[in-house]
Amino acid sequence: MRVPYSWLQDYLQADIEVERLCHLLTMGGLEVEEARDWTATDGEASDQILMTTVTPNRGDLLSMMGVARHAAALSGTDFVDPVTSFPEIDNPVTDVKKASRGPVTVEIADPVGCPRYSALLIDGVNVGPSPDWLRHRMEAAGIRSINNVVDCTNYVVWEMGQPLHAFDFRLLKDGHIIARRAEEKEKLLMLDGTWQTLGPEDVVIADPMGSVALAGIMGGTDTQVSETTSRVLLESAHFDPVAIRRTSLRLGVGTEASYRFERHVDPNLTLPALARAAELIMMTAGGQIAQATIDVKTRDFATQSLQLRPARCNSILGTDLDAAAMADLLRRLGFGVEEGELLTVEVPTFRPDVEREIDLVEEVAIVYGYENIELTVPGHLTSTGRLTEQQRLRRRAGELLRECGLYENLSFSMMDPSDLDQCCWPRDDVCCDFLALANPASSDLTAMRTTLLPGLLAAAARNARQRVTDVALYEIGTVFYPETEKSLPSERQHVAAVMTGNLLTADWSLPTEQGQVDFYYMKGIIEQLCQGLGVPELGFVRQKHSTFHPGKCAQVQLEGELIGLLGEIAAEVAEAYDLPDGACAFELDLDMLLERAVLYATYQPVARFPAAERDLAIIVPDNDEFASARLIEEIEQAAGEFLESVTPFDVYSDPQQIGAGRKSIAFRLVFRADDRTLTDAEVEAAMSAVHSYVEEEIGAEVRK
Repeated sequence: MRVPYSWLQDYLQADIEVERLCHLLTMGGLEVEEARDWTATDGEASDQILMTTVTPNRGDLLSMMGVARHAAALSGTDFVDPVTSFPEIDNPVTDVKKASRGPVTVEIADPVGCPRYSALLIDGVNVGPSPDWLRHRMEAAGIRSINNVVDCTNYVVWEMGQPLHAFDFRLLKDGHIIARRAEEKEKLLMLDGTWQTLGPEDVVIADPMGSVALAGIMGGTDTQVSETTSRVLLESAHFDPVAIRRTSLRLGVGTEASYRFERHVDPNLTLPALARAAELIMMTAGGQIAQATIDVKTRDFATQSLQLRPARCNSILGTDLDAAAMADLLRRLGFGVEEGELLTVEVPTFRPDVEREIDLVEEVAIVYGYENIELTVPGHLTSTGRLTEQQRLRRRAGELLRECGLYENLSFSMMDPSDLDQCCWPRDDVCCDFLALANPASSDLTAMRTTLLPGLLAAAARNARQRVTDVALYEIGTVFYPETEKSLPSERQHVAAVMTGNLLTADWSLPTEQGQVDFYYMKGIIEQLCQGLGVPELGFVRQKHSTFHPGKCAQVQLEGELIGLLGEIAAEVAEAYDLPDGACAFELDLDMLLERAVLYATYQPVARFPAAERDLAIIVPDNDEFASARLIEEIEQAAGEFLESVTPFDVYSDPQQIGAGRKSIAFRLVFRADDRTLTDAEVEAAMSAVHSYVEEEIGAEVRK
């Protein structure tokens, strides 16, 4: 927000230098990015403009009075309220949903979207150019001058933070204002010259003939103030922030009014804003207030009462303030405080962000000044903050993947459901049952992600478009699955990786295929990850999945339970993402891995006696029933107590040598005893038992 320095000074009873003011506001939570020099286009005025950044929960700081009130509290000076009192506004005609006065009727048909609507009729105005002082202030604030009436309403928006709108009263049918929801496909010609198609989710201001303004966003052309206007109806209303935000996003229309309503406007500011606007209009355009103000509100907007424990406040901040000092600091911000053993604090309606005791503690710290709080360690500490075991294991998983040469990728937790189609994901898979967002921040991020792979593939594709084809990325993140019986989704931690190209940094003298990423390289990364986490040995079972190559995809199993997929990316998926051939990926349920992981491995003494190694090659049918994992289990069962390990090291198939539909798998068996060196006879007896078992029990043929 642009804050003209000279304008701000109107509300402060102290002359605070620009540099000190910028420092005070920034330390008080309102960041001042810079102070710019400004000169009017006609050269008749100059000023310094404070460029401030307001957090979304502080809508009260989107006005000159809000900034001045905050600056006065921080500097210990008095705040000057510019609002003038008028009997016609101080004693309004009120009703719950509908009220009339003279020719004006105000009706609220949508109490949710518009819980309060105040209106004031001014007769005898002369619309024309604004005086120089008003035009210069509008220009300094970055607002285009239109005419004296509209400029006065904009002035109040900037000064008080309450958006206003001026209607040409003679163009309103029967002087009847209705705050309602739009009808399906209702059309409205906006002040910017665009036609908008509205719907039941949009709040509009209408007369009996139809809509005349889009509530809280922009007025309509049909009732705009012009040079022929002599009677002006001023609108000062309170609108639902959620409704305004949704309409603004859906239509792609953002204004100074919508920006403020989205961040909350004080609902009790409608009448003071009318008083200030009436004063300015009569000063610059003449006229007089025609009748008492109409104020229709469907409920009261009361202040919130909170209690603050002074001892608790000092304990959190590390200060030694008494209750009276805390009360004084809070009163500077406009809070009402009743002192006692506890401080009873009345939170004004312009501060909806203050909801709990801890919020009051923060306000005390802000006004007291963070710079004045000593850098001390709180007393009575009984423990120190540490990472949980799960957090340390998660960090260890990332370290292991980086040690394998992968780089971490971070993507959004939201996804576009069409990403799953681009990945050729099976429509009946659990990942396609995603949680849709009610209010997405972007049109292409409308659901919570159920898999990490689309984000990684998109990152690899961006690299490929920049001619970076050697890519090794991993991501550890949360996926979300909706649960029908619960309002919140089930959240799981997953780990996934995508690799493409060649892994060698210098391959000019090597064969092209050497160093290329393939299925087995990715399988090795998974095995190294699990070994580093102390997870029991995994199983890999051939699988068919439309995202992966039909012959190069496997389920990853842990103790017989499915935990993820591994494979080479299918050709159609690689083409959709414009990835090079041979790209590989995996995705695992990290939570399931970490449930069985250990931070520290158990010490295993170095073997004192030598091992005996033997090789075994067997011929079996080439199908999933005779996968190497199953054959290893069979060999372990038959080899006896001295078997230390079984490792496959060769697979061979040749229809002419061993027959069609058959394969030969070679295993290396390692035997060792803890208390002695095994004899040849003991080892041969174990091998003989293995030979007999695989031939008789599973029908394999032992190659001699």
